[in-house]
Amino acid sequence: MPDPQLAHLLSDLVSLRLTDPAAALALVSARPTSSTAAAHPPNTTSTDANDANEDTDIARAKELVALHYAVKEAHRRGELAAGLAEARASVERAVGGIGS
Repeated sequence: MPDPQLAHLLSDLVSLRLTDPAAALALVSARPTSSTAAAHPPNTTSTDANDANEDTDIARAKELVALHYAVKEAHRRGELAAGLAEARASVERAVGGIGS
């Protein structure tokens, strides 16, 4: 999958704000159907390196979907609030009165 297509797919995932991780993974894992493949014939000069790049891109997209879901669930359960407050306090201590 070329980078612009992957970027478009990831943008769609963010835009949809998918709540079901199974649906998100199904979307990321979807392969072109035979009619889609016929409409866009594969590049005959494609190499194994290109196939490996596509697999890497899909793995990254799946990892991103899983991470997005994990963070969303942790936020929903309130698990991020304490860490966020601690990080804000650390930043405040670090910058102290720099802006004042």
